[in-house]
Amino acid sequence: MHKMVRVMFFVVVVACAGLGTAYGQERSGLAPGWLSLDSSVGKMDKGIQDAKSELEKYLFGFKVSGFFDSSYTWSSNHPGSGSSHDISGRVFEKDDNSIVFNDFNITLDRPEPEKGWGVGVRMAADFGRTAELLREATYYGECKLPGCGNGGEPSAELREAYLTTTVPVGKGLNLKGGLFVTTLGNEIIPNPGAYNDNMSRSYLFGYAIPFRHLGMLMSYPVHDMVSVSVGPVTGWDNPHDNNKQPSFLSAVTVTPAKNFSLVSSFIYGPEQFHQNGNDRYAWSNVGIWTPMEPMAVTVEYTYGHEQNVTTSGRDAFWQGLASYLSYSWTDRFSTSLRGEFFKDADGARFGGSLRGGQMDVTLGEATLTFAYKFTDMLLGRAEIRQDWANSQMFQKGNTGSDANQTTLGFQAIYQF
Repeated sequence: MHKMVRVMFFVVVVACAGLGTAYGQERSGLAPGWLSLDSSVGKMDKGIQDAKSELEKYLFGFKVSGFFDSSYTWSSNHPGSGSSHDISGRVFEKDDNSIVFNDFNITLDRPEPEKGWGVGVRMAADFGRTAELLREATYYGECKLPGCGNGGEPSAELREAYLTTTVPVGKGLNLKGGLFVTTLGNEIIPNPGAYNDNMSRSYLFGYAIPFRHLGMLMSYPVHDMVSVSVGPVTGWDNPHDNNKQPSFLSAVTVTPAKNFSLVSSFIYGPEQFHQNGNDRYAWSNVGIWTPMEPMAVTVEYTYGHEQNVTTSGRDAFWQGLASYLSYSWTDRFSTSLRGEFFKDADGARFGGSLRGGQMDVTLGEATLTFAYKFTDMLLGRAEIRQDWANSQMFQKGNTGSDANQTTLGFQAIYQF
């Protein structure tokens, strides 16, 4: 608790240091704000942008972007100590009562030429805790077999590396090949300038869908309001073809109105080692409605199924529903509220990540996040989250358990 108090004190001091400094200062797009740091950190923003522009002159058309991400999370359950202090049910933001350097992301993009037929390139790498956790959550890490247990992964990971080109057929057939993040779900692994509205990730993001694929995706706009994509991938978070049969990824995007869009994504194929007959699929649907410019409403429903995957040889089912309400009160200050329900009927998705290894897992959470732009490039966030379960699944202390857990989080993101 003393450590948490020190962190909160530090956040307050930093915020107060910028109190009232924005008025009369030169800005680049943001209105004046009482907690602005434009007169101090804002000067560094311009220097970094100038240095980046100078660097890009020597990179053969590549654009450079990235971000730094650091956070602190505290759990009311105080889940153990040492290496066992992970917050239950989290894939990321899992370190309790610790200031964590999550990520230094560096991204290189060379877009396709505006005229003619050419090739685009994207490479993105992560350094820090995010890289470790991303490798631990996939088969890109040292553990290549199910059940062997990951840990101690390198703090560097190539997140994406792919090529794109648009074949001049009809309205343009876009091809993407290489390592890329999934099309399923609403939430993302944060990118430069593109973050989830909440600091912590949902259960749907962590357990219902994959994170990345190695393969190819073909996309085509069949109508002004409809586009489709489909392609083969090696599998679900696995760069290796572990059963000599690929999975198939597809998505349909419908935009019937300017303020509404619906994305329905689907992945299907065998994912068990040396088993071609036991298929897994996940179907994710995300609707985004903007009733008025500062407000966005998002709803996600995901359903998954896998054949013959439980210890007793039964099929496994999982599904979840999440809703998000985001509102930008000013161009600096915004809030986001997320509510979520997730059911892992056979315990296949959570495995041993929850205490007791229950077979019928039902979880819910409500998360409120406050975000403030101290400058164009520096974003601060604070969050409170309440989780609950249908039994005592959350670790409490070294040996106890609880059906509830409350977490508080603070985060700073500096993008360039």
